[in-house]
Amino acid sequence: MIKYFGAKILHDIIDRSIQVHGSLGFSSDLPLDFMYRAARAARLYDGPDEVHRDTVAKLVLRDYEAPADRVPTEHVPTRRRAAQDRYADLFDEVLA
Repeated sequence: MIKYFGAKILHDIIDRSIQVHGSLGFSSDLPLDFMYRAARAARLYDGPDEVHRDTVAKLVLRDYEAPADRVPTEHVPTRRRAAQDRYADLFDEVLA
């Protein structure tokens, strides 16, 4: 994960630094132009970001098993209905 996030964060920070310094940050008067090129290259050293992101996704999802009812556990309508069923007596008390 660090190969993807670390390189992206480095790139974003240097990009913001160039933005803060304006045209001076884009010139060769500051080391930011060199740092920007190096940060951009860091996103390609071990392969493109997309490859790293896909690899991490495969590692995270390899042990995933779909629920028997094929509905994700965080499915909002299902959770809302379960909460309404669970707290029906409280709803009746408050609404009465």
